[in-house]
Amino acid sequence: MGVVFCFEPPGEALTWFTASNPPPEPHLPSGWRTMEFDELDSTNAALKRITEQGGEVAEGLLVWAHRQTGGRGRAGRVWQSPPGNVYASFLIRAPEVPKNAPEIGFVAALAVRDAILEMPRHNTAPPAITFKWPNDVLCEGKKVCGILPELAADPDKRNWIVLGIGINLIEVDVPGALYPVGSLSEFHVDTRPAHALTLLGRSLSAWLDTWRTDGFGAIREAWRANGPQSAAPLSVRLPEGPVTGTFAGLDDDGALLLETPQGRRRLVVGDIMFGEN
Repeated sequence: MGVVFCFEPPGEALTWFTASNPPPEPHLPSGWRTMEFDELDSTNAALKRITEQGGEVAEGLLVWAHRQTGGRGRAGRVWQSPPGNVYASFLIRAPEVPKNAPEIGFVAALAVRDAILEMPRHNTAPPAITFKWPNDVLCEGKKVCGILPELAADPDKRNWIVLGIGINLIEVDVPGALYPVGSLSEFHVDTRPAHALTLLGRSLSAWLDTWRTDGFGAIREAWRANGPQSAAPLSVRLPEGPVTGTFAGLDDDGALLLETPQGRRRLVVGDIMFGEN
């Protein structure tokens, strides 16, 4: 039997897994399906191409790769992508109100936390997991997961969120990182990408249900439980320069509220540089 699904991105020579040579696959929630690749430029870019070029898409479509040659984080930063880590993108139905789409980053952070806590450990307590606004997950203060949501529309004008999630299961060398980078293996968490994606798919499905049933207020409160403490000192790097203050919570739409000597500021973009825990 041949390849289940095939497309040819410009300039990419890909290695495909076939039905006659299947690798271990994630076990996803009912109705979700997987497309697995040995190598991609980036899973987000591939899933956007599939969606925008009229591929057969539905919520829960997962594109994941063993390696990425052009992995991206926020603001176009490079995401280091050696084999052994999770490089995945889920297709999520966009909310009817477009301005609510960024809320998915907080939903994803909660799903990643729950997945990590279910992963096997070597007779150790679970690591302390915290969230770094807007889209990072930390273990013991080190970034182990980045989340990159992007919008896409299919030829039928349906709107989708391409939800990119990268999780460091093993050590990654990131020269010039803005803040400490870690891996789950440092904290005695031992799993493979397919199993991590099984756990992640299950938790993501559950948190999507909560988001759609109970609204963003429930997501925001759950995120706050692992986010910065009230009045915690923060420094946020903005395009015009850094601004310092203390954490004053999240606005109704997930914007960061920062108390500064000049008054409270509402930030929708920026990099927290220190004091985030």
